Amino acid sequence: MKAHYIVQIDKPEHNHVKVTLKLTRPKNKDTVRVFLPSWSPGSYLLREYARHIRWFEASQENGEVLFHTQLAKGIWEIDWNKSDLKTPSDSFEVSYDIYGKELTVRTLHIDASHAYLHGPAYLMGVVGEELKDPTIEFRFPSMWSKLSTGLSDISEKRNVFLYTAKNYDELIDSPVEVGCHETDGFEFLGKPHHIANYGELYPHRNNIKADLKKIVATVAQHFDNDIPYDQYLFITHFVPKLYGGLEHLNSTALQFDGRKLVNRKDYLNYLSLAAHEYFHLWNVKRIRPKELGPFDYLNENYTTLLWLAEGLTSFMDDLFVYRAELSTLEEYLEVVKGNLEAYLNTPGRLYHSLEQSSFNAWVKLYRPDENSKNSSVSYYLKGGLVFTVLHSLMLEKGASVDDLLRALWKDFKNRPEEGVSREDVYQMIRDIAGEEVVGKFSTMVETTQDIDFDSAFKKMGCELKWIENQNPYLGVDWEWIGDRVVAKAIALDSPAHKAGINSGDEIVFLNGYRFLREDAEKLGTLMMIDQNYELIVGRMGKLVRLEIMPGKSPKQLKEISIVNRALAEKSFSFLKRPLPPQMA
Repeated sequence: MKAHYIVQIDKPEHNHVKVTLKLTRPKNKDTVRVFLPSWSPGSYLLREYARHIRWFEASQENGEVLFHTQLAKGIWEIDWNKSDLKTPSDSFEVSYDIYGKELTVRTLHIDASHAYLHGPAYLMGVVGEELKDPTIEFRFPSMWSKLSTGLSDISEKRNVFLYTAKNYDELIDSPVEVGCHETDGFEFLGKPHHIANYGELYPHRNNIKADLKKIVATVAQHFDNDIPYDQYLFITHFVPKLYGGLEHLNSTALQFDGRKLVNRKDYLNYLSLAAHEYFHLWNVKRIRPKELGPFDYLNENYTTLLWLAEGLTSFMDDLFVYRAELSTLEEYLEVVKGNLEAYLNTPGRLYHSLEQSSFNAWVKLYRPDENSKNSSVSYYLKGGLVFTVLHSLMLEKGASVDDLLRALWKDFKNRPEEGVSREDVYQMIRDIAGEEVVGKFSTMVETTQDIDFDSAFKKMGCELKWIENQNPYLGVDWEWIGDRVVAKAIALDSPAHKAGINSGDEIVFLNGYRFLREDAEKLGTLMMIDQNYELIVGRMGKLVRLEIMPGKSPKQLKEISIVNRALAEKSFSFLKRPLPPQMA
């Protein structure tokens, strides 16, 4: 089915975009259903994009109105039998207007400064019909001079912005940045890599273009420079307090606080984000769980394999930055230390396995609340650490996770339409490193058993150094309302949890004295371990009396120290080895 889209932004300051979709009615069909997706691949939450539609119309090419009705939250049906037509025609169009004022990588944002257009949030498809080689034209105010996208440009005139894609999936997988943003780029292996930056940056001395090229070259090296695109686009929104990214078939959308690039740690975090999304070109956009494609854009697409999609990527992203010689081994290990601390401070790791965390992404990871850390664990966080341990186990067998990457890519090339299962991944690991490694890895994936991180890092020339903290421990994350102290989140089985403190409680008095922010910040000088204290908390307009006994703070990870530098550098470096004969 042929389709042509016209995307029109007349008054961006009003935050709306109008879309017209021109179609031809399929033969012998009296009804056609169009839909707007409810979610975005790579971001597992039903976002109900149709809620932003202000009006919807359907008509023939000659202007005669077609009868239509809304069947569901994102589905409209056009019915020719119910239409009062003087001159019936098979050529028709649907038009609709959408509001967009949410600046994330998963939504629309249109204002006087620019438009960021995220495909699933504004481009309708046709139920049960394949759109072959759809075309799309963008019309926008003349004050805007640039349009950046990974779509194929078929414009014949400079003042016309006309593009095409192979199908609907590819069309909506191509974000668009329109405005007066800064553009740059580089070539790698003869292919153009475009950079589109929106927003403001504080002065810094980093060479973003050169460092992105190093990231690209380093990641591609892991796949024998087999890069699966003709061009690539990095879109970055440099806006205060924003952070995130979303992968696409030949592009990525990133968001980062441009004020922070002057700080080395933050800059390395930006490079890691870019590496994460760029690596997704292979892992997720091609190598994917069986359940993630073809997509059902209207309903949840459940999978237990997000530990591969995101966990493996989370292991590799900071490692790519190190392997590109953009960070030191110490800086890399400091990031891993932070991840390990976050994991150990997540009580939910005792209740959800990686598989369970993946399956529940739709209702947990993307819908966090004050109890999330107590009920589940992030498949990004634990997944990355589990692949660190797998890397250590494979090194003992003369292999590494790098061998798994190449095996996954080879498998994709052999059967690109199928996707992989858990057993497929297990078999690859088995072929590379043996049954013992598969057994240990599967335990980390399928259960909530403790993981021996100390041994894993020791085998890679490092040592986890712990310190005992003698400060009193309550297990509360505070938030401040002026000088007032409110409990934001309560750690499971902590003294605060046992005392009955609830999220949202204001701590009003401690042993009869007013409790304020400065008191919470110096709690170690006011309280003692294993002593009883009386709290008066404000809860839903009432004062509630509680007793609490501070405990001993959990041990803390001081550092991941390098004991054998030669072994550590070898362990975390890229060492290409031939695949086993059965996989070659």
